[in-house]
Amino acid sequence: MLNILLVTQDDPFYLPIFFKELFSRQLVQKFNLIGVIIQAPLGKKSTKRLIRQMFNFYGSVNFLLIGIKYFFYKVVSIIAVNFFRGVFPGSFSVKHILLKKDIRIISLSNINSKESISFLKKLNLDIIFSIAASQIFKNEILSLPKLGCYNIHTSKLPKNRGMMPNFWSLYNYDIDSTSAITVHKMNEELDDGEILLQTNFELNPKETLDALIKRTKKMSVDTFLAAINLLTKDKFNLLANDSKYATYNSFPVKDDVKRFLAKGLKLR
Repeated sequence: MLNILLVTQDDPFYLPIFFKELFSRQLVQKFNLIGVIIQAPLGKKSTKRLIRQMFNFYGSVNFLLIGIKYFFYKVVSIIAVNFFRGVFPGSFSVKHILLKKDIRIISLSNINSKESISFLKKLNLDIIFSIAASQIFKNEILSLPKLGCYNIHTSKLPKNRGMMPNFWSLYNYDIDSTSAITVHKMNEELDDGEILLQTNFELNPKETLDALIKRTKKMSVDTFLAAINLLTKDKFNLLANDSKYATYNSFPVKDDVKRFLAKGLKLR
């Protein structure tokens, strides 16, 4: 059975959907989950920069509504985690779900540090799996697990590498009406490694971005488990993730959102 470490980030809205769906499955015979690392959201951005980015993306009204929801989720998560050790109704954070399921939470602020590498070497890992990890893995981490590091990316790689792939897939619906959940082996370039598995799905321009992200988080569980099944085999094929055909996107700025809405698409 494969020893697997998951690396994710502190997101109260969407990532709990993935983990709640994952733990609703019978996982005992599929792999040995060593633990989960929860990283800070969206990498090394300062709180001020992160707030400005979210304000520009959502606009004042949606930003206020999401801010209220975020504050509520954070407060309830603190109560659930610190006072009830996760034994509390709902799913208000990844940590809340992990504690509820008695999954080991590993605290490593920088996965690439010497201390982190030294610690992880002792875990006898077969795979490190990124579930929206917010840090880029460097070579020493990438080469640490026996079978390597893998990532789930919600686009039809090599298209829409980078940030917010669901936004850009929906934005480009008129060019390509399908997207995909892709599992690829990681290298030091963002979303560049060879593809293990890709599951296509239809986009719907009437679906909000919020609903699409939630849908793909649930769908990602099936693709993740299918990838684990492939990786347990003695032989599996990796497909090219050809950079010649790649498109790369950064986090959408205000003008990108305006063009998105002008197409009749909706964020929420």
